[in-house]
Amino acid sequence: METIFLQYITQFGWIVYIIIFIAMFLEGDVVLFSAFYLANLGHLNALILILIGIIGVTFGDIIWYKIGERLEKRSAIFRKIAAKITKTLDQRLQNYPVSTLCITKFTYGIHHAILLRSGALHIPFKKYFWTMFGAATIWTAVIGGFAYFSSASIDLFKKYVKYGEVGLLIGIIVFFAIMHLLSKLGNKGIKEEIK
Repeated sequence: METIFLQYITQFGWIVYIIIFIAMFLEGDVVLFSAFYLANLGHLNALILILIGIIGVTFGDIIWYKIGERLEKRSAIFRKIAAKITKTLDQRLQNYPVSTLCITKFTYGIHHAILLRSGALHIPFKKYFWTMFGAATIWTAVIGGFAYFSSASIDLFKKYVKYGEVGLLIGIIVFFAIMHLLSKLGNKGIKEEIK
């Protein structure tokens, strides 16, 4: 075994698949990518992961829908804020729910908000379920396939990762230095305008 982590995966068997299933509700991209990477290394079964991925993602999407439904019924603040912010999106979601939900499946950062809004707008559940099931199938195939087939190349670049980490650190430092400089220049400009 290469690491303690991989040793536990092989020891716990089905419990690992249950953990992956539950984790799919929270952060599906990272979990699915990591799981398929481990499948290519021979630590997990890819066919079981496909099934877990599709069912887990669909089940997670249903939970987000139900939370949106519940928030709409119980929170006047949620209704007011959402109505102001999402007017254009609501029209798109009500007129073209299938394409909107499928596209947002691949849009990082707003997907869960769209699912909440779908529940709040009472998109017909049957249409929502089958749309999300189809989107989850495509999403699992794309993300899982990318992870599975790119994992071989990732192993080739392991020795270069340390250079990437240093480059990332330098990039973050430069970013914060530029942001600090821009902040100083902006504050200076504001003070000059006030005078």
